Amino acid sequence: MRLTFVVHQFPPRYFTGTETYALAVGRELLRRGHDVDVFTLDPSFAEATGPWRESREVVDGLPVRRINFWMNLGRDWGRMEYRHPLMASTFAAHLRERGTEVVHSFHLRHVGADLIDEVKLQQRGLVVSLTDFWFLCPRVIMMRSDGTACDGPPDGGRGCLPCHAPELAQQLAAHPAGAEIVAMQAAAPARSQPGWDLASRAASLLDRPAYLRERLLAADAIVAPTRFLQSVFEHNGVPAGRIRCHGYGIDTHGLAAGAAAARPPQRPLTFGFLGSFAPHKAPHVLVEAMARVHGDCRALLRGRASDFPDYSAPLLTAAAKDPRITVLPPYDRRELAAVLGSIDVLVVPSTWHENAPFVVLEARAAGLPVLASRFGGLQEVVQDGVDGELFAAGDSADLAQRMQRLLDEPGRLQRYRAAVQPPKTLAQAVDEFEANYREVARR
Repeated sequence: MRLTFVVHQFPPRYFTGTETYALAVGRELLRRGHDVDVFTLDPSFAEATGPWRESREVVDGLPVRRINFWMNLGRDWGRMEYRHPLMASTFAAHLRERGTEVVHSFHLRHVGADLIDEVKLQQRGLVVSLTDFWFLCPRVIMMRSDGTACDGPPDGGRGCLPCHAPELAQQLAAHPAGAEIVAMQAAAPARSQPGWDLASRAASLLDRPAYLRERLLAADAIVAPTRFLQSVFEHNGVPAGRIRCHGYGIDTHGLAAGAAAARPPQRPLTFGFLGSFAPHKAPHVLVEAMARVHGDCRALLRGRASDFPDYSAPLLTAAAKDPRITVLPPYDRRELAAVLGSIDVLVVPSTWHENAPFVVLEARAAGLPVLASRFGGLQEVVQDGVDGELFAAGDSADLAQRMQRLLDEPGRLQRYRAAVQPPKTLAQAVDEFEANYREVARR
């Protein structure tokens, strides 16, 4: 089958969960004899690179068409985050050139959901994987600017103004006709035009929820990795039964053996955080918890500090005060088994609606118990008191109590290790995708 993947960024320069998963799925499909290519964005929007630049390359056997554009190419950057006519027309020509049978969308941020219109106009099959909350939330993570969790776009999207665009909200509040602008948009939605004026910018943000919901529902198949993510979209207007729950799968080959080989026979109990140093990932909760834990234990933090420097600086300062805490840079995928072997318990202290972080699945493959926030999809991937524990999100005291108990009760840790079940394999996940492709192609 001839397939085209669409994703908002792609390896080797970008390697977080979504794009890494797209690469893994694509490689497995190639191995099975499918013809797969990738249409992606290079989200480096500095004008130094030119107004529009394309490249074609091959990444691990997958042909990749990568596009880069100036963020000032259009008159409304907020609108271009979810609607990009030039990307859509380029993609339409790409589909005709390829003769693609099925398009699989992994993420459309800054690529534009109007690509979906082109897929449907050409009567090609479309599978959409929901990997986060982008279709619902312009901030993607469904957290308000004050750090609290959100349930979805409030008041038809009007509640997103003070959260996502506070300057725009202030301008509307100060404008003599600000209330009328919002009211007119509510009366005639989905009619925004790109522009720098106040009414156009407000319309772009207020149009977003309905526009993206309509495009999402145009998909032939919608896939979510957790029941939690499925329920959030259903709560926000996607009809029950439209979303299929297919958990992520990972390539588990060699992880357990590699982690075991890297694990020394004797060492202090070591807790680990693996991921970006971001406020919503909350590695500071682990650092704060360590200050409350007494005894011979260690904590290892590995991740990028450059994404959120204002957050990372105090985090690193606090970690440096405890000699039991080690902070190291991000690791290459080839180091994964050794990194998992360097810790005994994975800690996932996220304060946002995590879905099913790949790091938890990788820890499972290596036989590691997990301590995770009692929040979002994490509650589906950790069995509290069976193969790990759940603690109150953001509560370092609760986490510290559980860490102390694992330190004081070695039998508990051994019990959790024995109960860890391996995750779904990548091959099993691709079996499910293949079934979706065949179904939508028949339609």
